[in-house]
Amino acid sequence: MDDPRHVFLDPRHVFLDPRHVFLDASDVMRRYGWGKTKGYQNLKDRELVPPPVMTHPDRWRLDQLLAWEEKRMALAEAALEALVAPEREEVTVADLVPKPKRGRRSA
Repeated sequence: MDDPRHVFLDPRHVFLDPRHVFLDASDVMRRYGWGKTKGYQNLKDRELVPPPVMTHPDRWRLDQLLAWEEKRMALAEAALEALVAPEREEVTVADLVPKPKRGRRSA
């Protein structure tokens, strides 16, 4: 584990500045626990992962990935709070059933 690219796995290496640590695709996939196929699909999705700072070969800066993770965590926490907010009105089964297109006819 003395390889400086694996700084994200070992918290003892806090002396390295994240702005100067570059991760390749396999490092990013290992960081997030992605397999090879899913990892390369995720790395191409710019809505899921920020773009690399260098291309050919792709490299991601650790500080940008950390900032992106913080942003994703904040969005997830906000979404969770919106789901469990106490001011939500109760939804009944009748609210979920589609409304009839016409009213009942009288006999």
